[in-house]
Amino acid sequence: MPWSEERMRLLWLSAAEITADRVQRLLEKYTAAQGIWDAFQGAQSPNFKDGSRAVLERLHSLAALEDLIAKLDKKRIRCLFRDDEEYPELLQSINDPPYLLYCAGDLSAFRRPVVAVVGTRDPSRYGREMALSVARELAEVGVCIVSGMARGIDSCAHEGALKAGGVTAAVLGSGLNVCYPPENRSVLRAIVAKEGVAVSEYPLDAEPHTYHFPHRNRLISGLSHGVFFVEGKRQSGGMLTVASALAQGREVFAAPGQIGTIGSEGPHAIIREGARMVTCAKDILDDLSLDLERFRPAVETAEAAPSPGRQSIVEALRRGPLTLDELSKATGCSAQFLLTELGVMEIMGQVRKEKGNLFFLA
Repeated sequence: MPWSEERMRLLWLSAAEITADRVQRLLEKYTAAQGIWDAFQGAQSPNFKDGSRAVLERLHSLAALEDLIAKLDKKRIRCLFRDDEEYPELLQSINDPPYLLYCAGDLSAFRRPVVAVVGTRDPSRYGREMALSVARELAEVGVCIVSGMARGIDSCAHEGALKAGGVTAAVLGSGLNVCYPPENRSVLRAIVAKEGVAVSEYPLDAEPHTYHFPHRNRLISGLSHGVFFVEGKRQSGGMLTVASALAQGREVFAAPGQIGTIGSEGPHAIIREGARMVTCAKDILDDLSLDLERFRPAVETAEAAPSPGRQSIVEALRRGPLTLDELSKATGCSAQFLLTELGVMEIMGQVRKEKGNLFFLA
């Protein structure tokens, strides 16, 4: 990817977590990111918060930015700018699209029809099963499932898509180098390895600050043709995503739940206001009228047979439980490759990991 001066200056602003709406205002004032860079250490410098200014000062040199670019390259992180051909078309249409997206994985995921599945971090058994089944059914016919990698409904949505052999996209509220929650690290690896993609507008090592997540939710809806809200309170992150979806002109769907339960408050409220009620994936497919024909064969091929690497893992574990190092010696596969494959197999219920980092066939 060519790094023009303007792109390097936008990377500089992003590294300090300068928001998309603030950058837009600055670009209007200074004409270009280069103008912000030139004015930074002079009398006409914009006002920045102390933390952001410290980062901008530290990176205000060509050498510092080249080091940052080298780090991104080493991690295989793609920086996607708004004028890039692969920048998601749906995201271009929202009010404050990110001027820079950090991406890991296959960006062609966003050329598919996309549905977001969102909800509470503390779902009921019904909520978990609803998220898993609908995400799986949608992924089976070629829909890309978008969610936010959080505990609860988000995790179920990603896992449902992976179990179908389908494609899913994770929108993080942290940098791509910081998996949150940590226990979803294997899910994140599996998403990136299996034709999916992880994206964030936050710099590589950004921590998952509370204020990131409401801002992140506009990307979940912005990347999607429709948003399916499974469970959540009236005041919740899921409701914020629904509000973003409505502002962006996206279709909104909700699962009916048991009357009087906390998790049903949000879905029932938006159903009363006109959201479309969902009992299965077909309800969403019928309402969105998505063109899926060219995506079906890819999904069917993906789930037709286990990969040779996965088959060698199964054969090794048939002889008994093994640690990662032992499994690497038995299969001849690298530890990094095994972590990705084992993550997928664990999600699909084929292996389990127990104390001592021992892997067993399920």
